Amino acid sequence: MAQTITSLSLTVADDIKILQKIAKAVTASLGFKPFHATRLTTCAMELARNVIEHGQGGHARLSLHEPRGGAVVLRLAFADQGSGIDDLDAAMAGREPYAHGEGMGLGLAGARRMADNFQIETGNTGTLIKADFAAPIDSADIAQCAEAAGNRCDEILMREGNADRRIRQLESDLTARDLTIGEVHHRTANNLTMIGSLVRMEQRRAQTDEAKGVLSSLGIRIESMARTHKLLQSGDTESVRPLAYLQQISALAESFNRSDLIVHVDVNADDAPIPARLALDLGLITGELITNAFKHAFADRSEGRIAISMSTEGETITYRFSDDGIGLAPGQQPERSGSLGWRMIRATVSSNLGHLNVSGETGLMVEMTFPVIG
Repeated sequence: MAQTITSLSLTVADDIKILQKIAKAVTASLGFKPFHATRLTTCAMELARNVIEHGQGGHARLSLHEPRGGAVVLRLAFADQGSGIDDLDAAMAGREPYAHGEGMGLGLAGARRMADNFQIETGNTGTLIKADFAAPIDSADIAQCAEAAGNRCDEILMREGNADRRIRQLESDLTARDLTIGEVHHRTANNLTMIGSLVRMEQRRAQTDEAKGVLSSLGIRIESMARTHKLLQSGDTESVRPLAYLQQISALAESFNRSDLIVHVDVNADDAPIPARLALDLGLITGELITNAFKHAFADRSEGRIAISMSTEGETITYRFSDDGIGLAPGQQPERSGSLGWRMIRATVSSNLGHLNVSGETGLMVEMTFPVIG
């Protein structure tokens, strides 16, 4: 069981000060003793400093968790978009520059000593850190305590952003959104579907394989966005069952098969609902990966296969995309490229506090893991 308290974007030094206030407010709301509250706040500030100074910015999330058979913990989760930690053992021992720097200077080694439980995943797509602290609350009160602490965080965020001005603007924006958002998504989806139909018509008329390939890639992107807007229009904005949605997105690939290239797509997902925002993000990512597979994976072949799977186990959502194409050349790292598609993928994974792994020994395999947040 997990309940989100609040989340915060970390891009500039002032964000560390805001996080400090949030950590103090949350620990006070949950009844932490002063010593333990100070320890948690110090750990949060140091990890936030690392994200900003060494990880090219990222996000922080505070949430309450109840591990199976364990006591309730307050989890600090930090995800950045940096290039990872080259020598994790050295960093945890305090010898890597990532674990030093200005500010408090506690680094990863000091943060790990403060936390009751400390997990870190790192790679060339970024670093994800989870630091758990025992929370002095009963498991039956998790939802109520998370809401109370979240309200205090909202007050801080509003105050730090000039509350009166922001409230007036938000009230105006919400009123306008309530009146128009359904119609906007409806019209956008219809317009994109119409454009996608025109692209398919032009694809059939195209005389060269290059033109057909370009139109196929364009069509998949357009149709993927159309399906996303249809989902937003559907009314259930809280959670989505991923199987049918991913099947709709992946069916786009087969609709753009060419006479010289037939790609089969297999989709496998369990029935556990996932947050709607994550579903939308993964829909766009799936469309992008399918597009890349059509463009690069099946060179000089007439047939290919793509497999997409998603599962929820415990507190982790796992998404995998793989193809049986040519894979990656030695040293090739598409996930660190400056292309718009991979930049979008990295940013999306980071914003959802996920972790990204890419391999290419036998075809391309992309795996993403995300926390289950209530």
